[in-house]
Amino acid sequence: MSFITNSYASNSLDLIGNETKIKMGQFLSYVEADSDLSIEQLLQNHRSIDWHANTRQSPSFYSTDQACWLKFKLNNLNDKSNEYFLAIDFPLLDEVEVYVVDPLANVSQQIGRSGLSQPVYERDIQHRSFVFPLMIEPETQVDIYLRIKNDGFTQLPITLWTPSTFYQLESLAIGLIAALLGVILAISVYSIFVYNAVKDKTFLYYSLYALCFFGFYVSLKGFGLQFFWDDQPNLSQSLFIVFMGFALAFLGLFNISFLKIQSHSYYAYRLFRILIFSCFSLILVPFIFPHIVGIVIGMSLALIISLSTLYVGYRAYQHKLEGSGRFLMSWICFAIGIFIIILNRSGVIDRTIFTEFGLVIGQIVSFVILFHALMGRIKLAQSQSVAAQDKAMSHYQMFHDIYQHAVEAHYTTTEDGRIVRGNQAFVDLLKFETIENLLSEQTNMAHFYLDVKDRQQLVRKAKELGRMIGYHAQWRRKDGRNIWVSINLRYQADTIDGNVLIGSIIDITESKKAEKQLEFMATHDALTGLYNRREFEKRLNDALFECNDEVSHTLLYMDLDQFKVVNDTCGHKAGDILLRQLTEEMRDIIEGKGTLARLGGDEFGVLLMDCTGDEAFVLAYQVKQSVQEFRFVWDSRVFTVGVSIGMVEVNEKIQSIDEVLSIADTACFTAKEQGRNRIHTYTELDKDVKRHHAEMEQVTQINKALEEDRFFLEFQIIMPIKVHEKLHYELLIRMQGENGERIPPGLFLPAAERYNLMAQIDQWVINHYFNWLSEHPDHMQNLSKCAINLSGPSLGNEDMRLYILNAFEQYKIPYNKICFEITESLAITQLDKTLGFIKTFRNLGCHFSLDDFGSGFSSYGYLKNLPVDYLKIDGAFVKDMLVDPIDCAMVKSINEVAKAIGMSTIAEFVESEEILLQLQEIGVDYAQGYFVNKPKPLAELLDISIPEIK
Repeated sequence: MSFITNSYASNSLDLIGNETKIKMGQFLSYVEADSDLSIEQLLQNHRSIDWHANTRQSPSFYSTDQACWLKFKLNNLNDKSNEYFLAIDFPLLDEVEVYVVDPLANVSQQIGRSGLSQPVYERDIQHRSFVFPLMIEPETQVDIYLRIKNDGFTQLPITLWTPSTFYQLESLAIGLIAALLGVILAISVYSIFVYNAVKDKTFLYYSLYALCFFGFYVSLKGFGLQFFWDDQPNLSQSLFIVFMGFALAFLGLFNISFLKIQSHSYYAYRLFRILIFSCFSLILVPFIFPHIVGIVIGMSLALIISLSTLYVGYRAYQHKLEGSGRFLMSWICFAIGIFIIILNRSGVIDRTIFTEFGLVIGQIVSFVILFHALMGRIKLAQSQSVAAQDKAMSHYQMFHDIYQHAVEAHYTTTEDGRIVRGNQAFVDLLKFETIENLLSEQTNMAHFYLDVKDRQQLVRKAKELGRMIGYHAQWRRKDGRNIWVSINLRYQADTIDGNVLIGSIIDITESKKAEKQLEFMATHDALTGLYNRREFEKRLNDALFECNDEVSHTLLYMDLDQFKVVNDTCGHKAGDILLRQLTEEMRDIIEGKGTLARLGGDEFGVLLMDCTGDEAFVLAYQVKQSVQEFRFVWDSRVFTVGVSIGMVEVNEKIQSIDEVLSIADTACFTAKEQGRNRIHTYTELDKDVKRHHAEMEQVTQINKALEEDRFFLEFQIIMPIKVHEKLHYELLIRMQGENGERIPPGLFLPAAERYNLMAQIDQWVINHYFNWLSEHPDHMQNLSKCAINLSGPSLGNEDMRLYILNAFEQYKIPYNKICFEITESLAITQLDKTLGFIKTFRNLGCHFSLDDFGSGFSSYGYLKNLPVDYLKIDGAFVKDMLVDPIDCAMVKSINEVAKAIGMSTIAEFVESEEILLQLQEIGVDYAQGYFVNKPKPLAELLDISIPEIK
């Protein structure tokens, strides 16, 4: 056993008869001994034992398995016996024995034996601490020996009392402690009531903490084993640790809730969660480990929580959290009490009234301050609540005013339709003067529904879903007018009015009219009032879906003839009037027999249901005759128009409306080609329609090829016959099909020319070739000229001219490397545009070639006006010149004229060496054809060699 006192010789206590209370600390000596050493063995070896003198009022020692013997001397100097109580004020001692020894006879007598396990009511003096009666004979000296054994920190405040003084002060102490603990208990109970009222968990944690502190203190001071669990005194040690664990845990929870630590400091919150878990775990320690382990852990946790609480309280005070100042003050008091008891129990400071009552007094002060802070929160909450109520009343009044004066109608009814309330807008909507006037005449909402089933359905859905938004219904007003309303309805059960329906209404009569107008506009043409293309295609699709072996229909696709003349001559206003008048003419014939629609500008469509063959043709003829006989008068001028009609049977063989519309459009186009103002009926053997249809499909393929970049370039050498020069070739465009097949230009260029796609193809060629040429500068260096074909639309298009100029600048292509080829027919038909284009690019250095020359001698007159560099002799003359004298004469004639003007000549279709030699003899400058070079991919240009003619 290790002691905390120093050793020196002790003095005997002389009793002179007037002492009422004597603290025995300074008269004590103590020694460590084996736990099984008896008093007899101790007395026999008395002189060999090294006794230590106590220097403190209350000796303290740590836990040990051995026993501690203490002794002191009493010398009664009175001539009468003195009775005293020997009190050891430490209720949690495991064992204590008291002996009186006659020092002369060296004889001992045990005057008392007790311990924690002995109930209070079985002790000689029924007291929570250990009190033993002691009678000292007159003029007698005795030695008092005490044997102490305890598992835990032990502090032995030993006092000698006169019985009267002991009982007097005991009563006073119990009253004081009861009062202090009663205050704590009252605060705790009151806090529970407050918690039930305001549902703030802070009050609950505060109350539980106070209750657990109450249990901790009565266990520590022995009040529990004296008044509460007197039959189970051993519980005091365990309950002391258990209540400590609960108190510290609830303290941590209180701190988190009061200071809102979770929202202000993540790490502090995590620390307190760990400490709270540790405190709850402390509850199990007394039942698993020795008592001393629980004390050490409990005191450590109390110290850590105290420091942590002070820290977070200080941080909250810095952030000016409501109540943080009083919180900090309260826990400073708490921490002082904790530190005092820890220092006292550790033997650092002596036992005083401050060490005995400091903890409970500090706690009471802490509780009062905290309770004041909490009540401050309640008062603040109450003031905020009052302010909120005032604000709520203000808002209620405001919302009531808004409700009453809202533009939107609001109402409340019971489930069966009885009207409970409604605002002024609701009353005005139904054309009543006041809500009282409305309720006096009609009390049930169902009366206003045009169809009562609408309300039944609306109520059913509102009950199923909880609410219904945007339900449209028709109502009847008081003045008998029907209106459309949009209803938002919410079902509310268990109100003061029972199960009710709360609704709002908007008059949507005008929007319904607008909606119908929009629906009409979405399906009809604004100018003529006929169905538009979208609605016509929808009906055509439905008709196509109905087709089978027995059901077929007829589609008429009509395009007005000479309508552009009216538009160009008299203006669009006259054209619009003409369309409206013609619409009425056609409507008179078609109405009741089919669907008439305007498909675009001057295009119309008629769908004849269940009408085919001759019957359909008769109706088409009537329409054609009606349009043909119609006379349009404008500004004293009379105009006649015609109509070309394509007629197609709509049957199950047709797969889609796109197909049938395409066929009908093509049939209409064929009717125009055949002379206009006629009917062309499509049949499966119709070659013209099929040709046009194929061209349309080819147009689709061309557009897709442009989008997907499925064109590619080839080249064909143009060889000089007389002299050697650098590489000279012509670019040829090819198209790749969707399946990878190679499509020659003869299959797609006619369609491209007919449907104005050549300009886009020309742009593709320019862009791709210029890009390729810029990427191969070595090839560009060896290049003499590259001939690029341009179409008629490109020559007359100013945007195309700018596009080509930009391409030259973008790719840095020398102008003298490029020769543009134009056909003889295009050059002659648009001579002015051709000359403008040639002039622009010749001034920059480009060359020009006139392609396919030789269609007639009438062309010779234009050659003088066409500043081209090369004249390409049509291959139709070249290929048969060896066998046909006329063709040979033509070649000679063209070559002579070209040389006279100053042009070089190029012969096409050179397919044999004999032709080449004949051309050399005639004096033609260049040869192009399969004998010279077949068309090859552009990439092969990088490795090609130039043959020479000797």
